[in-house]
Amino acid sequence: MMRPELTTQRLKLRIYTPQDAAEMYSHITPTLTRFMAWEPPASYEEFLENKPLWEERFLKGTDYHFVARDIRSGRYIGIVGVHRATTTTPEFGVWMCEDVHGQGFGKEAVTAVFDWAKEALQVDYFVYPVAEENRASRKIAETLGGKLVSSEQKPKYMAVTYHIPA
Repeated sequence: MMRPELTTQRLKLRIYTPQDAAEMYSHITPTLTRFMAWEPPASYEEFLENKPLWEERFLKGTDYHFVARDIRSGRYIGIVGVHRATTTTPEFGVWMCEDVHGQGFGKEAVTAVFDWAKEALQVDYFVYPVAEENRASRKIAETLGGKLVSSEQKPKYMAVTYHIPA
């Protein structure tokens, strides 16, 4: 299976490989995950536990985890996931390193993956769940034409869901 590679003005995005794990793990903090459905892993070993599933899901075409790196330095910036990619309503997930928050990297990365997914997948619309308080991530969904369709109390926060037309 071809591994898509995407390029933007500042980023190169490619499918996750095990070589990305240590750098990804080093950027997971409690403040970063306050708006995530998951908690920070207790150890690097715990972090690695589900990563073999990422490769399996990629090979099946059900999930794509795009690692975003600075195009000049190669530094890890974040990750954008497309989940349930074989459905007509795939779901986006995103997290960027805290030290690049507010610099537009999330929007740039998600937009690149969105543009790829519109062409590569059979999609009616995309689902974009996000913590209600996460204004920056909500703005990404809204910029892509997302419409707020629901809200739901999650264990950690109130979540809202956007539908983004393909």
